[in-house]
Amino acid sequence: MTEKSTVRLAAVGDTAAFRREPESGYAFAGPVLAGYDVVFAQNERLYSTTEDTIPAVGWTEITRPENVAALKLGNYDVISCASNHAMDLGPDVLLETIGALRGEGFAVVGAGADNAEARTPAFIERDGTSVGFLAYCSLLRPNYEAGPSRVGVAPMRAHTHYEQVDYQPGTAPRVLTFPVKDDLAAMTADIRAAKQRCDVLAVSFHWGIHLVKGVIPDYEYDVARAAIDAGADIVIGHGPHVIKAIEVYAGKPIFHSLGNFCFDNPRRLIEEARARNAEFDHLIGSHQSILEPTEYDEWYHPYTISPDQVLSMIGQVDIVDKRVARVSFRPVVINKRAQPVVQGRDDKGFRQVLEYIEEVTAGAGLDTTFTVEGDEVVVALR
Repeated sequence: MTEKSTVRLAAVGDTAAFRREPESGYAFAGPVLAGYDVVFAQNERLYSTTEDTIPAVGWTEITRPENVAALKLGNYDVISCASNHAMDLGPDVLLETIGALRGEGFAVVGAGADNAEARTPAFIERDGTSVGFLAYCSLLRPNYEAGPSRVGVAPMRAHTHYEQVDYQPGTAPRVLTFPVKDDLAAMTADIRAAKQRCDVLAVSFHWGIHLVKGVIPDYEYDVARAAIDAGADIVIGHGPHVIKAIEVYAGKPIFHSLGNFCFDNPRRLIEEARARNAEFDHLIGSHQSILEPTEYDEWYHPYTISPDQVLSMIGQVDIVDKRVARVSFRPVVINKRAQPVVQGRDDKGFRQVLEYIEEVTAGAGLDTTFTVEGDEVVVALR
């Protein structure tokens, strides 16, 4: 009997090299991630020598390019730069960031010097199996999207419609969201083309409603399912800074949000941004539930906004004979130095993450089944 080929893929959410002690971020999670064949992460920081660190948007994550080397401790192979912060400091800083990541050997997807580069897939081959990656962002300010000759991010935007439900003026509307048709068509064309070149295709989206427990906007379902219909085998979501539902569609997994994974920012920088930008001040003020200083303050963002934000996970996909055969996740809890710590089934955090994901998945109206097997939570593909 011929031995079956198995490739283990891991995916994590928002990631950066720490502003202080960059190598420390992976003290606990790095050895775990080293056990996978392919690892994907979402980049949530700009790496640049620029001195212009006050973006018009009020807040962006930025640090020195030499810190990129610490990301190798996460054992990442592919990193998405399709972020809502990618263009905060302009095109030159984004290109500097991409160059720094590629200079350390990471494949970068989701952003580039123009639309063609931003939409170019990455392919990783392991043991005769080819795994492809594409990345898009739905949380884009005007002109952050890449164009034919413009630096930027691969867009997958959505329209928002407010529908009056109650006839009385001034009552709360129903919020409806729809994928931008041109973006959806371009994305599905990318997926069909990429799938012709690989055995398994993972598509990443920086999307969603951040800091709000459980809520998934309509367009996410439409976009994720369209991606799978076009040929995607795995949908990897992140952006809300909290973990959200896991969906199974047509036998394929949709991780709506993997949450935070490994990044930090001290309170001082957050407070400076709040003081100079009313939009950012409102964002933090409207979501922050922990008001007093805490042990997290040195590593502040975003772990003292809401206690939910310390719950995270590593999404896992076992590819057997070039097909997705098993999907699971490892529960993760962020500790008081903003370090992700992978939980074993006997750890308190394991149950916290599992119960949270069960709650938000059921709350989204999804009937996904979860089963504990050893230190993993298996997602039933049905």
